[in-house]
Amino acid sequence: MKKRITDAFHRELDGSWRCVEAASFDHPSGHMQFTPGQVFGPEDVFMGVKVAKWLDSLVDSRHA
Repeated sequence: MKKRITDAFHRELDGSWRCVEAASFDHPSGHMQFTPGQVFGPEDVFMGVKVAKWLDSLVDSRHA
């Protein structure tokens, strides 16, 4: 089974996402690398991407 991007993160109650395992992904804005412990709030921007909102959209699309 192919690993999903969201598997490397845990969604916190406040809407932020915490990286729980090292991960790297190709995104239209470039190659993104994450390390455990990084936290992204809904308005935080990393490499031009609102990571929490991007991860939320991936989860939402699976439940649509």
